[in-house]
Amino acid sequence: MYLTIGITLPDDLRDGLLALQNHFQDKTWEPASFLFLPLCSLGDVTHPFTLEELDHALHGLRMKEPASFVPDGFDVFTRRDRITLELKIRSAALDHLSVKSLSAAKRAGVKNARICAPLSIPLATITAVPPEDVSAWIQLHHQTVFTTSSISEITLFRSWKNRETTLFMPETNYLFAPPGSFV
Repeated sequence: MYLTIGITLPDDLRDGLLALQNHFQDKTWEPASFLFLPLCSLGDVTHPFTLEELDHALHGLRMKEPASFVPDGFDVFTRRDRITLELKIRSAALDHLSVKSLSAAKRAGVKNARICAPLSIPLATITAVPPEDVSAWIQLHHQTVFTTSSISEITLFRSWKNRETTLFMPETNYLFAPPGSFV
């Protein structure tokens, strides 16, 4: 199974992004099937011992306080052979958390782990959309106001990836900053 460590979006942010996905102009805009913020891609992990060690390592992740982040505008990225529209995220705490997550995964024996950079929330695959339509959509929605969000847990997502679609499913949540905890 293909694993990714990420952030389950707060309800208000997820609802706002779902509403924006409803403003896509036609079927050439392929909305992301599951909105989340990927931190690290772990690749295919199937060995039971590695999965157990990964679970233990992620339970051990700690930060002094919940991580705050603020959306920082829309941008277009090339991901392998796909062009995607994504919402950029600005957060030194999440950058640090992604490095800690990657380190924990590698210590657990995950060989192909890599950081998902830059931090961004995939909204749609836009490979077949004319560039002028993408530019118009970004100009129309660039002033969308998002509030600062705060999270205190990461999520391990599993997916079945193929060339046509990627279906992400939350597997387990890991609390990294329990209320009132200090490391």
